[in-house]
Amino acid sequence: MEKVNYIAHLNAVFEKLNEDDRVKQGHITLYLAFFQKWNREYFKKTLTINRTAIMKRAKFKSKTTYHNYLKDLNDWGYLVYFPSFHPARGSRVRLPIFGTSSGTTSGTLPRQNLASSVPEPGQNLVPSYKHKTKENLNKLARPKNGRAVLIFFRENNWQETEGRKFYAYYESKNWKLRGGLNIKNWKAQAKKFVEKGIEGKQELTTPISGYLKKLQSRVERNFEDQL
Repeated sequence: MEKVNYIAHLNAVFEKLNEDDRVKQGHITLYLAFFQKWNREYFKKTLTINRTAIMKRAKFKSKTTYHNYLKDLNDWGYLVYFPSFHPARGSRVRLPIFGTSSGTTSGTLPRQNLASSVPEPGQNLVPSYKHKTKENLNKLARPKNGRAVLIFFRENNWQETEGRKFYAYYESKNWKLRGGLNIKNWKAQAKKFVEKGIEGKQELTTPISGYLKKLQSRVERNFEDQL
């Protein structure tokens, strides 16, 4: 059992968290969830954790969020995480002691590289880059708004009227191609639009053309408000 000055430790941790620009609210709530368990177990050297219980205390609903914040706390030295490789054994956490008389931490262990470790069954760590990649793909699937389209057309020296037509048409199609396929990159589709027209442009003469004209008129009004 470690000797921990409860108040000195928390004061030191809060000061460190406050000075760390990387820290978000989720990091703080997760750390406090671990600290509460550590305190209730009389500051044992190493804690065996239950993910579900810790998530409940930290007010997390997503396992991915839990693992991302846990990885950050481990990488930044706020705790040391030991993932379990056995289905019947829980993962373990060790919290370094902050606020010692020398002004340093004690009990700090070499940090685990979570990216290369094998998590326990049911607790797969999801690398954050995968989520960033998915977010980037979602951004390319459709523009943020009509103004983003106009800016893109201006940057490429394309006519703004074509930009309005492009946005109005694909907005009405929910950013899908003929056959129901989702557009993967709206900028690439805009280039095709300028070069070849709206999938042959014959669709503009279909009954949807009336709807498109109304939609385009509404979009143009929105453009004026946004510019």
